[in-house]
Amino acid sequence: MSLITKDGKLYFFEDLYPDLTYGFEVSNVLVPETDTGFQKLMILETNRFGKVLVLDGIVQLTEEDEGIYHEWISHWPLFSLAKPGENVLIIGGGDCGVAREVLRHDSVRALTMVEIDKAVVDLCRRHIPSVMSGVFEDPRFRLEFCDGAEFIRARKKAFDVIIIDSTDPIGPARSLFNTDFYRNVYEALKDGGIAIHQTGALILQPYECPGSWRQMERIFDSVRVVQFTNVSYMGGPFSLTAGSRGKTVFQAKPSQIQNRFKQSGIKTRWYSPDISAVPYPEFQRRLETDKYGEEIIIDIALPKGERPNFEEVKRWSRDTCEAIRMKPFGKPNVSSPVLDDGDTLVQYIETSAISYRRYGDNACLNCFTCDRLPARRVVDFSSKYFRAGAAVCWHIPRGSFSGLKDVQKQSLLYKVSKSSLKNRPGDGTVKTYHPRLTDPSELFSEAFLTPVETGLSSAYELILDVYGCDYSAISSCAGVAHWAGVEFPRVANVTPIGAADAPDFGHAKKKTSGPSVTQLFCGGSNISHYSENWLMIVINIVLTERIPLRKAIESTLAYFKGTSAVGWIIPRGLKCQDMKTIANQTLIFRVGS
Repeated sequence: MSLITKDGKLYFFEDLYPDLTYGFEVSNVLVPETDTGFQKLMILETNRFGKVLVLDGIVQLTEEDEGIYHEWISHWPLFSLAKPGENVLIIGGGDCGVAREVLRHDSVRALTMVEIDKAVVDLCRRHIPSVMSGVFEDPRFRLEFCDGAEFIRARKKAFDVIIIDSTDPIGPARSLFNTDFYRNVYEALKDGGIAIHQTGALILQPYECPGSWRQMERIFDSVRVVQFTNVSYMGGPFSLTAGSRGKTVFQAKPSQIQNRFKQSGIKTRWYSPDISAVPYPEFQRRLETDKYGEEIIIDIALPKGERPNFEEVKRWSRDTCEAIRMKPFGKPNVSSPVLDDGDTLVQYIETSAISYRRYGDNACLNCFTCDRLPARRVVDFSSKYFRAGAAVCWHIPRGSFSGLKDVQKQSLLYKVSKSSLKNRPGDGTVKTYHPRLTDPSELFSEAFLTPVETGLSSAYELILDVYGCDYSAISSCAGVAHWAGVEFPRVANVTPIGAADAPDFGHAKKKTSGPSVTQLFCGGSNISHYSENWLMIVINIVLTERIPLRKAIESTLAYFKGTSAVGWIIPRGLKCQDMKTIANQTLIFRVGS
């Protein structure tokens, strides 16, 4: 949208969100949209906000309130240090507002700023000099033009504070939002040091901050979120996420930080240790209880003798996307357009997936999303679409950081029929069940019988949430395709149909950055999603034959160097509708540490 003319006046409208925007009147265009080689830059002049820097259609700063962001991201970490910081690194920060604030600390002996885009520095220095007042005259300041992700690799225990002042995780900033980068940042901190990063608007970018929280808590010794509000950043509460090298770094009492601030003699306009930067309770709850996603699994009893054809199932997958307000990605993958018994259709939805397969008179449906999932909407829509007599549903959390017993309680089994579609699990009208908690030794014993072998179902689904994976192993499309198309079929003794499909289309969202994989095989499929930043995999494998479960699970953890996994065994293509029996043969377990 950017610049438009209305009633003879020029307005700017931000492009960050596809479904909402905000704008302001522009009095002068100081720098028309310019391609810097890394991003598109504009500098505008307004009566209300003064001069405004815009990168890729997104406001980065205004003269009126730039100090809010620059003061908080600079002074908060520096005053949180137990000892005054001497060596500071800024990655990004081309407008030099952060550098200005850092240099106000007399304790700082050296400030290095690494910026990838020289044009940002040059044009801001020419057109918005007030933001970088005094920076280039200070002998402590050193500027390098290079990729911050490359620069940080060679530094070990070099800095007291590292400030990552980047744009959102698109374009030139993409390399600053992955786990490999954060690990290098941790290594570059001195003991007792702090790294801090902007992590977006807490309401309008609901997964940005929790994603960083989860990502950083696996690397840093302690993690904190700082909340403040800046008018120029749409969405109200804005966040910074900080990590420390050392477990006691953030344990200073408020009075200690207030004393450090007072002794520094620094006069600020926006930052004060007297202002609480603690996130609202709801945001803190989201940080602590966040899970990767949700899945609804449905076994639908089809009308006797009905066999939905390819076009009908394809239309179901498309209409389901609309029902849950998710966009499809690409065309459906299908093992056979005939869609005979056990054949699979998979439709990617953004970085998640919808799948269909049929066994006899049962349509077996899966809908997984890393976003919020309106599960009953999927159940209601699918039941009506296929004119189901009854549907057995499993609603499970995926990638939950709760304990196993809590995950078991959150995993719901229930049955709906035409007469109960308006009812909801938990309202007292639909009885809910939970998977049976079991030890892996039960699954790995020769005496264990799969739901197929007990006669309960035509197939079964092995679901795994694998944690603590190796970044390089799960970020390689070729590597995950090799596992799905070669390694797992070899270990499990299943026959692949075609090659593994391994697209990587999740980089627009921090939470879901990473490949997705579909490998079809006779009677079932292997569908998995890989979160680079959360070091996690969610895997769904549908099978009709017994496989060596221990070997399959342990080899999967070994291939991706995972530390642990939560798993489920779920019967598919049910031959029995007794919920107690189904719940007893729906298993949940944990392997690894």
